[in-house]
Amino acid sequence: MGISAAGLGSGLDINGLVSQLMSAESRPLSLLKTQQKAVGAKLSAYGQLSSALANLQTALKGLSASGLSASSASSSSSALSVNAGTGATPGSYAVAVTQLAQSHKLTSPGQASDSADLGAGTLTISVAGGAPVTLAPASNSLRDLRDAINASGLAVTASLVNDGSASGHRLVIAGRDSGAGKSIALTGSGALTAFSYDPAAPVAFAYDAGGLPPSVMSQTQAAQDAQLTIDGLKISSATNTVAGAIAGVTLQLAQVTATPATLTVARDAAGVKNAINAFVKSYNELRTLVGTQTAFNDATRTGAALHGDSGPRSLLTQLRSTMTAAVGGAGSLDVLSDIGLSFQKDGSLTVNDAKLQTAIDTVPADLKALLAGSDGVATRLGTQLTAMLGEQGAIGSRTEGLNATQRRLSQRETALEARLDAIETRYRAQFTRLDAALARMQGTSSYLSQQLSALANL
Repeated sequence: MGISAAGLGSGLDINGLVSQLMSAESRPLSLLKTQQKAVGAKLSAYGQLSSALANLQTALKGLSASGLSASSASSSSSALSVNAGTGATPGSYAVAVTQLAQSHKLTSPGQASDSADLGAGTLTISVAGGAPVTLAPASNSLRDLRDAINASGLAVTASLVNDGSASGHRLVIAGRDSGAGKSIALTGSGALTAFSYDPAAPVAFAYDAGGLPPSVMSQTQAAQDAQLTIDGLKISSATNTVAGAIAGVTLQLAQVTATPATLTVARDAAGVKNAINAFVKSYNELRTLVGTQTAFNDATRTGAALHGDSGPRSLLTQLRSTMTAAVGGAGSLDVLSDIGLSFQKDGSLTVNDAKLQTAIDTVPADLKALLAGSDGVATRLGTQLTAMLGEQGAIGSRTEGLNATQRRLSQRETALEARLDAIETRYRAQFTRLDAALARMQGTSSYLSQQLSALANL
């Protein structure tokens, strides 16, 4: 097979010629790629705009009826902690804890080894009066019993302890749940008879006068409820987490109190103020983003990704219109400026801290109605933002339109690249034929020159 190269015959620069021609032919493709880049930038910008609107929507949750009704709670004693939730009513309460809730805990008679088989027998366990489960492991060492209990699925855990004495190995069984109703009953047979325990006839673990522990299953910790009083009223709870004794308030008991602790529930004024400031911050971030996305740089004569697109500013105008409209049924308050929220010339939203604090302290019900009522500003904004961010909303519709444009441009790009490939192939074929023709002409010219030269020498 012969070796060929572009322009080898006549010295014609085929590659250079084709490259220059294709550069001109490719201009439409370059323009198309520029369009694709611009559409991609717009899609990215609308993604950022969607995120900013979603952030504003999240900030509105703090201005809901429950958010504006939030309470804070404190305790004067480390013996109990307190948390105030929805529905908590401001007030002060005297809380005395006389007993903590605890789970049932039993210990077995001591054994010389935890691995020696105690002999044939079964152990039946019942928790909180539930269905009994009988265990019959292949071997009845303390280790085998521990493993069988932990694999039983019952609400108990078993472990081994050793006090270091000659018969110091013991099986300890503890309930997982606290409360007087969560006691453990054991019935042992055969070699495990001494492991029986009846909660109705409790045996407390204690050393006798000779310093010896019980030779039967005994109780190291009784199953019991928490006992406390709230303003003198007796309360009982199966756990140390007491919810519902005071509406909207949860107590976490840590220890018995020597004297009653003072529990104080108050409106969370700081939380309300923080929620309003977070909303203002989120709105201003949205406004700044829209300004950046639609800006025009006079120095470089270039516009941002959404310059000339009226959509983003239209969204801001709609939101601002909703925020400045008067609200009915909010008592002494009609508009946001009544609580210190007002728009500046640049479109940003500012807060008059003193005016806002006055509204929070003096007219909390009116403030709640202004923001979270059925016609409240936050309520209307929430509905508006949901529509804007929906599939058929302004953001979704514009994004879908841009995606459709991007798909069309991609199809045109594919077709144009195929056309350019065909054009380049044609150019190369044409120049290759031209190169061959030129080579033949050069050969003929050289032959004729040689013949003429020979005639001249005759």
